[in-house]
Amino acid sequence: MKLRARLAALAAGVLVAALALTGCSTTASTTASAGKVPTKTIGVWQSQADGDGEKQTLAGIKKAAEAVGWKLVITDSAGSPQAMGTTMTSLINQRVDAILAVFINTGLIAPQLAQAKAAGIPVISVGFQGTPAKNLTAEYAAPQADLATALLDQMKKDLPDGGTVAPITVTGYYGLDQQLAVLKKDGPGAGFEPLEAVNVPIDNLFAGTTSAGVTVLNANPKLSAIWSMLDVDVQNLVPALQQTGRQVPIYGFGAIPGSLKYVRSGQAKVVTANSNQSGFIAIDSLLAYWIDKTPIPSTTPDKYKFQFEIVTKDNAPADGQEVYPLDETAKPFLADWKKKYGI
Repeated sequence: MKLRARLAALAAGVLVAALALTGCSTTASTTASAGKVPTKTIGVWQSQADGDGEKQTLAGIKKAAEAVGWKLVITDSAGSPQAMGTTMTSLINQRVDAILAVFINTGLIAPQLAQAKAAGIPVISVGFQGTPAKNLTAEYAAPQADLATALLDQMKKDLPDGGTVAPITVTGYYGLDQQLAVLKKDGPGAGFEPLEAVNVPIDNLFAGTTSAGVTVLNANPKLSAIWSMLDVDVQNLVPALQQTGRQVPIYGFGAIPGSLKYVRSGQAKVVTANSNQSGFIAIDSLLAYWIDKTPIPSTTPDKYKFQFEIVTKDNAPADGQEVYPLDETAKPFLADWKKKYGI
């Protein structure tokens, strides 16, 4: 009962925060602004805003929206499954013109996706692959299976003798399932034996990942590597290594600031994509939809195919820098919008 009450309070809190960010507005303007671009209000739904990967995605959304003069209504579900539904409902009730869903878990908000579709509000998943859903308008995210294949190739080079690998994941995220599927399917052929995946609770990602790491390390004295699937895992698994006095290499996904610290020290290697372009792709698609009546592409257009690379201590950017700087990501989009729409 205490947990239920706490989650209810959290859901109420994020709803209030969302209303405060919009000046308590309940409608979205559709009048035209100067030039070709209409005035729009875009809702931003986030599963857990304190994750660095979500921060990178949000930064791209903010920069893109600012360039076209669109207002944002930003919510944060803070990792609470209950709040995920509440925050999406709040955006629908405010009648935003579209919703960008950052790191979506479609299974937890299926009723809200149906409501958004019925209300004529496009919902676009950005930043990370979510489970395909019929009421999701589109998704622009790097294909995690491709990234996992690249990471596994790196692990083969580093550990030619193979060995036991511990996968650590979070249940319910399609992109994470794709990463795990690659390890299970292709790992044995390279001499790697994947253990049973350890599932960390979505509402306890940080401490839960450290605890899971300690348990796995203590139970497997001959562990060859950890396959960490969520972007925040690396920074939470290093303390597990420290607590157990082990030196097991970590292979992870996402060059976020929290993980790059340990990549630079040689304790981890990660594969990362230019996922900060996903918000720009979404805004680009919405511009074409509202101005030129062009249907919203359901998947990433070929011209915006995601790039990715392996990041090690040898090529990791300096502290405070990123593998894919946002300003560089923005340049082609801003140039195209200036040419097409005069902005």
